[in-house]
Amino acid sequence: MIALAQELKSRGHRVTFFEKPKIEERVRQAGLEFVALRSENLSPLKSPPDRDSGMWTEILTLRFNVERVVRDIKHYLQQTPVALKEAGVDVLLINEIALTGPTVAQTLGLPYFLISTSVPHHLGWSGSSWFTGHRSSISFISWLESYLLELSALRVRGPVRRALDAYRHSLGFGSVRTIRKDYPFLAHISQLPRCLDFECKLRSPDFLHTGPWISPAARPHVDFPWDHLDGRPLVYATLGTTRNIQPQLFRMIAEACSTLGVQLLISLGKRFDPASFADLPGRPIVTRFAPQLELLKLAQIVISHGGPNTTFEALMEGKPLVVIPLAYDQPAIAKRLAKLQLAVVLPVQRISALRIRRALVKILHEPQYRDAAELLQQRLRLVDGASRAVDTIANELDKYSALEHKSSIGRVEVSRNAGPANSTGASVLHS
Repeated sequence: MIALAQELKSRGHRVTFFEKPKIEERVRQAGLEFVALRSENLSPLKSPPDRDSGMWTEILTLRFNVERVVRDIKHYLQQTPVALKEAGVDVLLINEIALTGPTVAQTLGLPYFLISTSVPHHLGWSGSSWFTGHRSSISFISWLESYLLELSALRVRGPVRRALDAYRHSLGFGSVRTIRKDYPFLAHISQLPRCLDFECKLRSPDFLHTGPWISPAARPHVDFPWDHLDGRPLVYATLGTTRNIQPQLFRMIAEACSTLGVQLLISLGKRFDPASFADLPGRPIVTRFAPQLELLKLAQIVISHGGPNTTFEALMEGKPLVVIPLAYDQPAIAKRLAKLQLAVVLPVQRISALRIRRALVKILHEPQYRDAAELLQQRLRLVDGASRAVDTIANELDKYSALEHKSSIGRVEVSRNAGPANSTGASVLHS
């Protein structure tokens, strides 16, 4: 979203993020404006239940998480319209996972675009099931709890829908289920490359695949020990920031690489201290953060959880992947990569150092993976995804403005013909 916003800013638009305070520094580092949507005044929820393998605990955990989502929805429906109005916002770019966004747009009468930074929901986050092993849940009950939470939040079912509908009905709006008909977006824009969308469904004319939104200027500077790279083939491993990864998974990766004649680089994120991995087999480079865009140019293979940022950035550099999907959209991305032989996908529930090693050997010695990645790289390099997205936003806004202007002229003519009682209103509408 930052890369997309920077492209908009470069064309003279003023772009402001409205989000939780935790990302403010990151947004401002990119030269963009920020308004914090704070949650300090929210009534506290009871603490989540202690985790165990019991069914009742999982039911209570599901209830806790749904209540948290519903509470946040109510809070943002109260806070966001006021903040947007005070900032003088003209257009909304709404991340698809922001459930309140379209309702806020309708409340303020603002035009809006839906933005998908990953596989869009309506294409399905399929591929994650108990039987495939592509899930981080240990027990069937915990997997079911996660599935029901996704169903409630992403598909807007149960208490989540009731919370949104209660607010909408208070304003005289219909159900959230009909919002795309009652108050449609101008366009739905996704950075998912068209070649990774293999779903056999008819595409609406207002949906657009653009290709990845990548901007080196969107990244903060990261110190990195470049002199530690020793010239061996580089394997770059990162498992994202949105799930609690077991540290043993990094140890498996290190063990798998230790006898292959490659150099392993692990980027941990904020989750772990690199010092706790000083004894990994093969003595890999381990850092909290790494200059990913630069390192992807050097890497031979990328080991990833299948998050969209790392995946699309690796594909832009023509690099094949070993993917260990954990949750959310990751199984859906992994499914697409496997079908096109861009990656070897490993179920996390059946993961081992031996399986990771076999996947790496497969990619190192079977040319179809590198050939497929390099071919896709050539296709992606032909399209500037962020520029294409902003072109679409500009074109759709021009159409919207023309229609609004035409509609305003029509309203003025009606007012003029209505007689003296409406003459003041006609003047205001005309001006």
